[in-house]
Amino acid sequence: MPAPPTRTIRTTAAAAILVFSSLLSSGRMLFNTPRPGHFEQDSIASRSDQRFAVLKTRLPAEGVVGYVGESSDSATPDYYLTQYALAPLIVDNSTDHAIVIGNFPSSQASRIPRNLQLVDDLGNGVLLLANKDAK
Repeated sequence: MPAPPTRTIRTTAAAAILVFSSLLSSGRMLFNTPRPGHFEQDSIASRSDQRFAVLKTRLPAEGVVGYVGESSDSATPDYYLTQYALAPLIVDNSTDHAIVIGNFPSSQASRIPRNLQLVDDLGNGVLLLANKDAK
């Protein structure tokens, strides 16, 4: 029986290396991926729900409320977490509403616009504010 051509051996070796690399990469992904429920109790969303739980009982069940928060790198994620925690209430990123939510998780609420009046400080950076100028 004649020896296989060198080209066939190289092709087979290259294909074997490619398959092995792909399986190795997929295997690492399978072993390093967290299992379902791994972050469930300590997830950011559930902590956000806890921060806004008392506030949610003080707000109307439906409608639109305003929002003011920090102006840091976390401003947009904080706003989305507030929307998530207070759903189905609509949280508008504006202070042009009679009721405004203040969300200051990592700083003092020193940048509250002058037209907003503090109704209640619910702790943990969550404020219930009223807009004196709202119609």
